[in-house]
Amino acid sequence: MATYATAADVATLLLVDFNAAETAKAEALIRYVSAIMRKRLRGVGADLDAGIADGSIESDLAEGVCVDVVAQAVEVKRGVKSEAHPEYTIVFQDGTAANLDLTAGQIELLTPTEQDANHVRGKAFSVHPG
Repeated sequence: MATYATAADVATLLLVDFNAAETAKAEALIRYVSAIMRKRLRGVGADLDAGIADGSIESDLAEGVCVDVVAQAVEVKRGVKSEAHPEYTIVFQDGTAANLDLTAGQIELLTPTEQDANHVRGKAFSVHPG
């Protein structure tokens, strides 16, 4: 299936250079997140791949959402969940606890507008998360 970003896109957003292992991990996460994106869009009555193909969903938005979700997971890998000042408390988080799901805002960004989506949804009404 199609993916919506590359490991290089994620590295660019994070302003880092990935080594081979980090590149492989990012590519695996991108495949996983791309599948999540397709599933979440089907949940609101849209087909992500068809929407990108017909122009009702911008490919740049799909890439941006995919990169954003993967970058968050890569950052969690580095371990810091939160930091507080002036006490200077640092809370560490296990990388396996990374949340790879899309937010309601990200789903909304990828959902075609009503004018564009009528032919995709084909229903009398739609329910949007949020």
